[in-house]
Amino acid sequence: MYEPLKRHIMRAEMRRWLRLAACLLCITVAASGCNGSHEESVGGVKIPIPAGMTTSQESGIEVSLLGFGGAQTAYQGKLDPDKVIEFYRKEMPARGWQPSIRLLSKGGMLTYVKDSTTVIVTVEKTDSGARMAIIAAGTQP
Repeated sequence: MYEPLKRHIMRAEMRRWLRLAACLLCITVAASGCNGSHEESVGGVKIPIPAGMTTSQESGIEVSLLGFGGAQTAYQGKLDPDKVIEFYRKEMPARGWQPSIRLLSKGGMLTYVKDSTTVIVTVEKTDSGARMAIIAAGTQP
């Protein structure tokens, strides 16, 4: 007599757990897709670029002189400058870059060092979001 009721309760409980698992899976997939960053080469150095930032129409520059090389590229996007700063504060150390100098005020400048290369990220607020410049420089073998 209680067996059909027991099965009904077990099925309802199983459906509830499956719904919870499906929701958690969707949240995990959505959260991992939020990052959406990609890498670009600045002077031969792979740098993560946050989703929403695109190469600016300003021309970049690349220099190579007697064992020293450097490059600068500009980006723009409709992101809050604080979100861009937070992106680099998390992403660069995760990729093996050591934080060096940090100046923050309505945007900011972050500096990272790895091997014989220094990367400087400057971020400033614009009317439509943020402008960013990345400078990578170091000694070359």
